[in-house]
Amino acid sequence: MRFPLIAVPCLLLIAATPATAQWSDNAAENTAVITRSGEQVLPKSGATSDGGQWVAWFDNSLGNYDVYAQRFDSKGRPMFSPGGLLVSNHPSSSWIMDWDMIVDDQDQAVMVFADIRTGGDFDIYAYCMGSNGIPVWGPNGVAVSSNPSFDATPAVAQMTGGDYVVVWAIDAPTAAIRMQRLSPAGTPLLAAGGIDIASEAGAAPTFARVIPGANDNAIVSWVRDLNFFSSIKHLRAHCFSPTGAPVWPALVEVFDDHNLPIAYSPQLASDGLGGAVLSWHSSNPTRSGLYDSAVQHLAPNGTELFSHNGVQLSTAAGMNHFAPNAAYNPVTGAVIAFWTESSGSQSQDGWYAQAITAGGNLSWGPNGKAILPVDATSKFMSAVHAVEDGALAVMMWAPTVPYGADEIIATRVDSNGNNVWGGLRDLSTLSSGKSTVLSTSINATNEVLVVWEDDRNGNKDIYAQNIRPDGSLGPNYLDVDVTSISLAAGGTAELTLDAGLAFAGKSYWMLGSHTGTSPGVFGHGVHVDLNNGLYFQLTSNNPTSGLFSNFRGNLDASGRATASVSVPPGFNPGLAGTSIAHAFVTVESGGVVSLVSESESFTLLP
Repeated sequence: MRFPLIAVPCLLLIAATPATAQWSDNAAENTAVITRSGEQVLPKSGATSDGGQWVAWFDNSLGNYDVYAQRFDSKGRPMFSPGGLLVSNHPSSSWIMDWDMIVDDQDQAVMVFADIRTGGDFDIYAYCMGSNGIPVWGPNGVAVSSNPSFDATPAVAQMTGGDYVVVWAIDAPTAAIRMQRLSPAGTPLLAAGGIDIASEAGAAPTFARVIPGANDNAIVSWVRDLNFFSSIKHLRAHCFSPTGAPVWPALVEVFDDHNLPIAYSPQLASDGLGGAVLSWHSSNPTRSGLYDSAVQHLAPNGTELFSHNGVQLSTAAGMNHFAPNAAYNPVTGAVIAFWTESSGSQSQDGWYAQAITAGGNLSWGPNGKAILPVDATSKFMSAVHAVEDGALAVMMWAPTVPYGADEIIATRVDSNGNNVWGGLRDLSTLSSGKSTVLSTSINATNEVLVVWEDDRNGNKDIYAQNIRPDGSLGPNYLDVDVTSISLAAGGTAELTLDAGLAFAGKSYWMLGSHTGTSPGVFGHGVHVDLNNGLYFQLTSNNPTSGLFSNFRGNLDASGRATASVSVPPGFNPGLAGTSIAHAFVTVESGGVVSLVSESESFTLLP
């Protein structure tokens, strides 16, 4: 059977208007979260249940480091005003310390940070921005701490019962890690100003992190003492009940073999089962000061599931192993970690990965898997998320070596450490200063958002890029439920359209191509990733053909629709091996194209 020859499609005669901003599908451009005068710094991100994202940052465009936030829908379109929501413009120091933001089970953004609104010393405040952009805990947030001491680097997590636990370091006469618990309404549930959960005479514990534990408990990690270079900088963890009482029989000395580096913050992540995964690096005196990277998995009761002091990710002689970041994979029970592999002189870097079984064994060899080889290009700042039976990881690097010429890449590996995509993916190829501040978050469909500082415009702005589990960038407007259809047996491919709420009720046209997707069709500002040919013309001009269902219609109140293409049994065997691609456009009154989807394909088999 041949597709009938039809006139040139009318799509090419339709004028187009620019679509609203969305996640970019171009690694050379990316999506601008905020670009304006001054500098925008220390971005944080978190995924919402509907596939969207919250992004928040500090912004000194008006002279003070104010806190702003923006919510994006699942396609990357901002849901509030283009400049973001002003969260707080209370006085803040020009020295901005680390802070934290999470997205809770109500899709609210909960933020904790320090400012100097009550005077020269730092105090901790918490804000909750509702999914509609309204501040749930009032325009001034909730005072978590208010005292004459120095309160620093707060972290927050939502507990299994719905409360929020905030932890931070306080430089009081007796320095401590302090905790406060807030109800969903923002009411402090522990003593005013919080309670000390870790302190000892002469020590200054710091770098507190918190995750939810089992039974509404909180697991907290910290570094024992940061007073001096010679301080005992061991890594510790403990679990605390809703009343702040210790749950485990004693704190866990996660790493006490020797001291951690000064001013270094180990990583803490939830395993989703009430336990914790910790990762860190340290200078090993038995290896002439070269750095080791290690991980530990703690059970909900605090039991070390790996050997004491953790499992070393690599035993490669003469090499440094820096800045590990790890995630627990619930499918396989393994912990997967990525780190920077560096020469003994730290003049050459590589990017490596390792999987550790539930029993604490190395799965990918004694030295791990080389994602990028050790060479003169600088590689730093990994982030990792569990995806299916493996992981998706992101790294900043400088492939052209000079300072300030940074790019961002990603990889996805399976349970055996094999690259699922067949190679690396570029997330940001525009060489610019990207600092070492990088935030990542993952949604329920395993789409990862990466957010960072970027000086491409001459000052620090905030940019973002999404990457989907198939390695593609940009919004996911179209899905197809099959990868192939047999010509002999026939079959149906269902196409799911999802343009989002912004396009609810809009008219759509489904289009197709059997001759590929590049260079595509251009016309009056419209570019569709489908080549012009007989099938393209058929879908353009005869969408009611018996092969098609719902190739024209209107999106529903959620901006969604379904269409299908059916291949009858015994269809033209000469088409075996042909890839059939589809994409859709939304059409406004007057024939204006307002959105063009990506293309999705299936293959015709004999």
